[in-house]
Amino acid sequence: MILVALGSNLRSEAFGSPLDNCKKAIELLKNKFKLLGVSNFYETEPIPKSDQPMYINGVISLRTKYLPNEILDILMSIEIDFQRVRKFKNESRVIDLDLLCYNDIVIKTKNLILPHPRMHLRRFVIQPICDINENWEHPILKISAKNLLKTLENQNISFINIHYGQSNN
Repeated sequence: MILVALGSNLRSEAFGSPLDNCKKAIELLKNKFKLLGVSNFYETEPIPKSDQPMYINGVISLRTKYLPNEILDILMSIEIDFQRVRKFKNESRVIDLDLLCYNDIVIKTKNLILPHPRMHLRRFVIQPICDINENWEHPILKISAKNLLKTLENQNISFINIHYGQSNN
């Protein structure tokens, strides 16, 4: 399974609220990939804790013939379309698109690490993965999403009562 995380905590001039930014990013991703599932959206605190606005987060699963580096290039291109600015680590963002995993492939290069090195530590990533497939297994840890989620119960996230409308099967 190929998984991509979406997040936003800033309004954009072109698309509006952080939730609208995520929805628009999904529409753009549908132009490049076959979407298989879209999680619910969640409102989450910034990590590390700060006075930034709350984030909206979700995950999509997709199918493609693109290689991981090609997917990364497409994700970065979409971030540029949203006029994402990268000045400081962990800063607020209009859109954030992260390639979380590409099937069971393990990669560690300067530009790409798969699976994402911190995904298993973040409820705002694992909860949406569970929405799509709770039996998904982390390629290195060999632990299911539902069992990873149990280790993250102390992290607060709030369900946003909006589902994208895509089948999660």
